[in-house]
Amino acid sequence: MKNYFASFLLLLSAVAGLSSCRESSKLPEPKNESVPLIIPEVNATKSFFPFRRSQLSEQIRIDSLASRPDYYTRPVFEFVVNPSQGYAELQTVEVYKSFRRGTTYGPRVKIADLTSFPATISLTSQQALKDLYPNSIPGTLAVLANPAVLTLNNRIVRNDAIVFTFEYVLKDGRRIVLTPVSTDNTLLASSLINAPLAAIAVFR
Repeated sequence: MKNYFASFLLLLSAVAGLSSCRESSKLPEPKNESVPLIIPEVNATKSFFPFRRSQLSEQIRIDSLASRPDYYTRPVFEFVVNPSQGYAELQTVEVYKSFRRGTTYGPRVKIADLTSFPATISLTSQQALKDLYPNSIPGTLAVLANPAVLTLNNRIVRNDAIVFTFEYVLKDGRRIVLTPVSTDNTLLASSLINAPLAAIAVFR
């Protein structure tokens, strides 16, 4: 009798487990959501910052190179933002810039909120360097020269770069974070901080 009762309990437990599996199988599967892909289209004629023209202060250019205006005109970096899919759900594309030296990134700074596409971002070297404080330079000196000292060069070296990255805001208010940052607002390693998913202006 005891063996019969024990067998009955085991059978009841198995049936209950089967029923539970069937109920859980009815639960909806997680929804996959597509997000638009942005591959910034860099203008081939404005694809980097010539180092010397970006380093010298404006005063040095005007005083010593006035006969060669092409030498002291600030170089321009330009790219187009045009989401590839999911455009109907997008409200805003936020554009950020960060200073990069080697593998070290400075804090990022927002430069634009884009709401219509395609959109063109065009910055001179001075505009790109403005408000950036690279972690790889000792102290907290801005990479842009002090405008009060007109003969002071910008604090850049060859192969420094400005990295432009993106975040999304959807029409329902959700934000899609593509480039996570650390507590000091510097970029963390990911494929989205490298070309072609980021626009990178190198000083060379």
